[in-house]
Amino acid sequence: MSEIISVENLSFSYGGQKDTLVLDGLDLKIEQNSFVAVLGHNGCGKSTLAKNLNAILLPTGGKVYVCGIDTTDESRLFDIRRRMGMVFQNPDNQIIATVVDEDIAFALENLGVPHDEMVKRVDEALAAVGMSEYKHHAPHRLSGGQKQRVAIAGIIAMKPQCLIMDEPTAMLDPRGRKEVMATVKRLKEEQGVTVILITHYMDEAVQADRVVVMDDGKIILDGTPEYVFQNVGLLHSVALDVPQSAELMYRLRKYDIKVPISVLNEGDCVKVLSELLENKIDYKDGAFDI
Repeated sequence: MSEIISVENLSFSYGGQKDTLVLDGLDLKIEQNSFVAVLGHNGCGKSTLAKNLNAILLPTGGKVYVCGIDTTDESRLFDIRRRMGMVFQNPDNQIIATVVDEDIAFALENLGVPHDEMVKRVDEALAAVGMSEYKHHAPHRLSGGQKQRVAIAGIIAMKPQCLIMDEPTAMLDPRGRKEVMATVKRLKEEQGVTVILITHYMDEAVQADRVVVMDDGKIILDGTPEYVFQNVGLLHSVALDVPQSAELMYRLRKYDIKVPISVLNEGDCVKVLSELLENKIDYKDGAFDI
């Protein structure tokens, strides 16, 4: 599988001050049609990284290549932006029209897409995010999750190869979060879109193919969710939570109870606990406080 993004020794500071680096010698390669979750506490550099990937920001040092294009090449900025779609935390900041289909068509009009093609793309984008029935609705009357799906539709109508999402579910209720995550996974599976999701929700990160953990402008963990979330102690040390199932396994192991090192979902957790009970594990005379 070929790379869609290559980050080489990337450094970035606001104002160009090398003694206040937000990103510090960061290396990252992202393959096409992958789903990568990026984790880290506030201020670790996640959003700054995302904006460098879309050429909203340019490196202070090092290089970022998008589909082989150097983001510092101003003559190719349009090509980069067409390939890298960006969805932000607050959908109200991206929705500007008073009717859903007009909002999605706005960027296409600016791109000079012919009318017939524009209508086709709008309909396809709405179908992709499950919002076809709201085509003629006013965006301000939609729920948070529905607004975010409209914002996503506005980006995917431009047919990007990669969707970069900066905490898109942070302002949503659980139902809205579920809707957005289902949409993201469907875009990856059905349309081959590469997804980069910045999130602080562990239950979203476990759905990714790969999890990248940042701290102080650097990458400290990078691998499958199973690999990353077995490093509970390290994640705690950088002020990050882990999925509840992984946390329970971690605490059980501290009592020398032999359970798998990485359990990421409720179903597997129930299975492990059932096996513990069936095997009549010795709970050290009842002293079992986790």
